[in-house]
Amino acid sequence: MKNDEITEINLNSLLDRIQTEGIQKAESEAAAIIKDARDKADLIIATARQEARVISDENEAEIKRREASLTSRLTQTGRDVVLNVKGGIIALIDNILQHKCRSLLKDKNLEALILRVIRSWQAEDKTLNLEILVNEQERQGLVDELIAAFQQQAENGIEVKGHPDIAAGFRFGTKGSHLYYDFTDEAVAETIAQYLRPELAALLAGG
Repeated sequence: MKNDEITEINLNSLLDRIQTEGIQKAESEAAAIIKDARDKADLIIATARQEARVISDENEAEIKRREASLTSRLTQTGRDVVLNVKGGIIALIDNILQHKCRSLLKDKNLEALILRVIRSWQAEDKTLNLEILVNEQERQGLVDELIAAFQQQAENGIEVKGHPDIAAGFRFGTKGSHLYYDFTDEAVAETIAQYLRPELAALLAGG
């Protein structure tokens, strides 16, 4: 074999080898690039999924928090409404009591009650050294009634005064003591209400 032929064969073999190795290297590099790209893509996808789960968890937690807050507000609003209704009913009962007491502690009823109190007081204190406070419009009629019932004692020992803050009923006490037993409509209604309120509150509470 001639030297030229040998040289050509060696050259062709070298070219084939270079080509083969180049292709293999290119394929290897391409595979590495593809793998790297896939790894990065997988990482991006995994990160995105994790972030999505975090956002989802946060959204779910926020939704639950808002639901709990809304439920709490609705519950409190319901309680406030119930308390307001109960308070309104109790206030209404108080007003009815006071109105009823006011209508009862006037005119002849008032006169009869005061006469009864004075007679009970007279059993302990013969002097009837009393001061009676009444509504200003009731004063004169009451004075006349007391004079008719107790004559001289009423004229000398019992003093009846009109008081602007008394709508109905009366207060009485020993002259000069400034201490009075309170039988006004407000005081009587409040006394009755103190007995009624616990029962009414229990009734409204379902007890």
